[in-house]
This record gives sequence, structure tokens and C-alpha cells, in this order.
Amino acid sequence: MDDTSLINQLLYGLSDLIGFTISLELLFAVFVLAVGAGLLVSYLQKRSISQRYARQRKRIVMELLSNAIVQRSTLALEFSSEEMHGRTLSGPCSLIENDLVTVDVGLEHSLQTWIGEPMEVSFKLDYKDTSTYYHFVSQVVGMRTTPRSVSVDIALPPLIQPMQKRYFMRISPLLSHLLGIGVWPLNPVQPLPLNSTGLGSAALSYRPGRLTQCALLNLSAGGMRMGVPQMLVHQLPTDITLQSQLLCLLLLRAPDSERPMPFWLACTVISLAEDPEDTSSVIIGVKFKAWALSETGNSDILWFPTGKSGEVSPLASWVLRHQLEQNKLRQ
Repeated sequence: MDDTSLINQLLYGLSDLIGFTISLELLFAVFVLAVGAGLLVSYLQKRSISQRYARQRKRIVMELLSNAIVQRSTLALEFSSEEMHGRTLSGPCSLIENDLVTVDVGLEHSLQTWIGEPMEVSFKLDYKDTSTYYHFVSQVVGMRTTPRSVSVDIALPPLIQPMQKRYFMRISPLLSHLLGIGVWPLNPVQPLPLNSTGLGSAALSYRPGRLTQCALLNLSAGGMRMGVPQMLVHQLPTDITLQSQLLCLLLLRAPDSERPMPFWLACTVISLAEDPEDTSSVIIGVKFKAWALSETGNSDILWFPTGKSGEVSPLASWVLRHQLEQNKLRQ
């Protein structure tokens, strides 16, 4: 008996049991519908996550620009087209409405030909212990003119990124030198932990060859960027937003030996962005505010503040030596 005859016999037997005829065509149609339903559910889940993240990203943009209004921060607007390159405007943000950002540039004369021109915008926000510079890309949508001033309406940006005013060498470490990552949310009103035994399991972890809930995209003496699947971001015990506090354990291999270097890093979230190369992932950018370098097997954490420029000195040395090692490998 060939396979087709056996399948038909089984279908006839099943048809007798349930009271109606089941054909191969019907079975195939049910299979196609089941696969289609599964794909539809997967698509709807991904779209829901993407829409939720887009709403979160817009809230962050609105929060940053609202803070700029409160602080009367000056927005520096630089035209970026070839015809207008080098022309700049500046002034405080006065209004956010209908997806428009109004900037009072205080000019006596303006040109309607500015409408539609692309521009790059930067501004600074002051927080309790530090200042952060931000940058976004937009375009002129309209202008509002009064006898004493000119206001420029620019499109509300989909994303605002932090700018790094002080330069630190930034590298993407070799995977062979990354021994592990652990990430815990921090309560900003509580002191930093002085011992690792009571921390519990990390909210996000990376263990080579065993667990990948986050990835180290790049690292400098002053901060780092991590890639995290959107599904895991929304499952964290607390929402991650700008200025959220995180505790990170970065377990690095010493460049000149097999010795592990456990860096404890108290971090402030300064950027949240969808990964342009993988829309299912979120890039979390943090800057360091305190650090500790523990001995392997020692649970005590002795904290030090970052340097005047926000750097972690031992990490700056590690980054430099690692970069030199990478350069040797390329030769």
C-alpha cells in the first residue's frame, strides 16, 4: 500500500468517526488557514509592540521638548541643505502643538522660502547633577511673524538623540573579551548597593553561549549602548525612560591576560531608540555616574564617582588597550 492510499484510508476512517467527509483538499485548506492565522497573530503582536514603542518614543520627545520650554533652553537651528548650509537660527522653544515645535528666533526679517528646508537642531537640558546635550533632525513647516519677532514652526521629530560634547574613544569590544553583562533597575531615592549578594537575578543578562537578553553594542569611558529585544524591554519590572537609573555589571576580560575585570556601573539612561537595522530591538544608551571595580569572588561594592568629564578611569585604560589590540589583529 502506497502513502497516498494509506492517507486516504485514514481520512475515510476519521470521516466515519466524526460524521462528515474529510478530503485531502479540506485538510490542506485547514492547514493553510492555521498557518495563515499564526502568521496574522505574529504580525499583529509585532505591530502592537511597534506601536506601543512609537507612543513611548513620542512621549520621550514631548518630555524633552517640554523640559526645554520650562528651562528656557536655547535651540540652535542649522539649515542643512546645500543652498542654505551654514545659515543658523537660535531661540527658545515656546510651544508644542499639533506635532509642531515653535521656536522664537527673534528675527526682524524672514523668508517664506525657508518653508520645507531641512535643519539640524541641538539644545541642552540641565538636570540635578549634570547637563545633557540633545540633537534631532527636522524641517521648517511654517513661520509666525509679529511686528517684533519671528517664530519658526518645525516638525515634531520622531526621535531625539543625545550628543556627546566630550569625546571618549568608543569601541565595539571583541566578543572574546566580554565575559558577561547583568542589568538591574535602580531606585533613584535609595543608596547604591554596597554588596551584590542581595541583588537577586538580573533583569537582563548576557552570558556567552548560554543566555543573550542584551548585547553590548559599543563602550567608552563615559557610557555605553546596549541592544535589547523590545519584548524584553516591556517585560522589565519597571519602565525604562529617559533619566531612569540602572545598575550594570560589565564583566570584561583583561586585554593582556585571562583575568576577568568585574566593573559595577551606576548608569543614567540618556537615549532610547529603535535599532535602525533591527526594528524588533531597542538601543538603550547610558552614561556612567559612579563605578566600582571588584575582585573576582568578592561581593563587596566600593563606589567611586566618575571623573570631571564623566569618565571611569580604569575603563578608559581598558578601552584604549583593547583598541590597540584590535588594531594589531587587523594588521
